[in-house]
Amino acid sequence: MHRFILACLFAFTAAAHAEQIILLKLDDVIARRVGTKPVSDRWQKVHDYLIAQGIKGSFGVITESLEKDNAMYFQWLKDVQSAGRIELWMHGYKMRGASDTGEFENGTAAEQRAILAKGEKLAKEKLGFDLPAFGPHWSGTTDATDEAMEGVPEVKIWLYGPAKPKFFTRLSIPRVMALENPTFVPDADKFIAFYEKHAAQKDVLVLQGHPEQWTDERWTGFTKIIDFLKSKNVVFMTPSEYLAVASSGTRSPKAN
Repeated sequence: MHRFILACLFAFTAAAHAEQIILLKLDDVIARRVGTKPVSDRWQKVHDYLIAQGIKGSFGVITESLEKDNAMYFQWLKDVQSAGRIELWMHGYKMRGASDTGEFENGTAAEQRAILAKGEKLAKEKLGFDLPAFGPHWSGTTDATDEAMEGVPEVKIWLYGPAKPKFFTRLSIPRVMALENPTFVPDADKFIAFYEKHAAQKDVLVLQGHPEQWTDERWTGFTKIIDFLKSKNVVFMTPSEYLAVASSGTRSPKAN
């Protein structure tokens, strides 16, 4: 009995001091439009920084970018995925323009399921693997999205999804905050103030950012945020790694 009580106390203490998990959700990977490089210098910069820092993260691919043959771009994506530090996920199909409606803001569940299925098909054909997580590009979502997600078995994780989906039975992680405030601007002072007030006690945080929009000044803000998070002894994971942790029962599957 004495050993049992000690074991329970140890388990409780370990759980109470479990490190916060951070999922870096970096959006809008597409092929470089001109030149001889697979992606823009800003995307390459954030990739190289995360690798050098030993930080795991995830890159959201606009799957329309997989339509046209581009061997150099496809190889870059394959290399990123195979290295095991950064996971690719599906960021919708269409690269939205300012006058467009978000592709997941209307349409039936069947129509939205077709968009998701098209992205998975392209990933398997051009890259050789599934994209296990999803978050829409510049678009809200509807109940139809929720139902559509459940019909695409390759999608196991909803980044910035509803706290209580109506149809989706796999992992949905709600939004608490982002890397940027306002969008496109990683402001370290604003981030730290919001984090300390609203996010420090969360088990898991998904943090969205848009590297293509980061000027040198914004890049400095991003690295300051990373330094701050490292000072909090957080654990950076890929979405699939967190899914494995949540499924094991050692962490809640919700950003509670």
